Amino acid sequence: MPDATVVLTGATTGIGRATALSIADRAGHLILHGLEQEHEIADVLDAVRAAMRPDARLTYFAADYGDLADVTRLAVRIREATERIDILINNAARPGPPTRTISRAGNEITFQTNYLAPVLLTTRLIDLIGDGSRGRIVNVASATHLSATLFLDDLDLARHAYSPSTAYAHSKLALVAYSCWLAAHRPSRSIDVVSMHPGVIATRLLHAMFSIAGDRPEHAAANIRYVAMRRDDNGVYYDERTPEPPNPQASDEATQDRLHDITLRALHDQF
Repeated sequence: MPDATVVLTGATTGIGRATALSIADRAGHLILHGLEQEHEIADVLDAVRAAMRPDARLTYFAADYGDLADVTRLAVRIREATERIDILINNAARPGPPTRTISRAGNEITFQTNYLAPVLLTTRLIDLIGDGSRGRIVNVASATHLSATLFLDDLDLARHAYSPSTAYAHSKLALVAYSCWLAAHRPSRSIDVVSMHPGVIATRLLHAMFSIAGDRPEHAAANIRYVAMRRDDNGVYYDERTPEPPNPQASDEATQDRLHDITLRALHDQF
């Protein structure tokens, strides 16, 4: 899709930055999101722009996923910048903080950043995705979701033992479950919804929670590019480039439906 309009979140550091550089040559209009203001990441944007075709467009928006109103404003700005989205890559994420932290909206901050925010953004943009052509949503998750348990009665982890890695895996399990739900309830058959584990990657996010080594961000970027360019695989969870079964909770329709209902209530003020 050499003329694709691609939206990539969390695009200024780590996996996101490497992915922006990897897909730059395939985009006719590349819309990037990051936490930093544009002048703070001018070098990143210059590198991405240099990797793009001369006739391609690059747009950047800053937004803080710790503030759901900021995510809503991001969606509005993206809608002002384009009438169509071919590929939405929800990559933005954060590690669990050292201690349980509640956002201004009353949500556990990891769950809000890694789950509620991308769901909100996707919902606000979905009518632009695949409008008149094929569309694709790629939700970047983590293999840590496989060993997690989704606490539908305690999504903010108020009554369960908290750790940074538990909060992170919990949020990513929710994201995979949402991906499965959306794949079954997509508004158009021209949209494919997938989720993926991009690899164990040596980033600040990884090292904030785990004392392990990892591959370079370019490894994850190549996997994300591969998955982003595939077609006719709606509902698939990828372990890097290989389709694999997700956590059974994510595949359970009753769990998906209950999570969806809770999510709509949590995001009610943003619709």
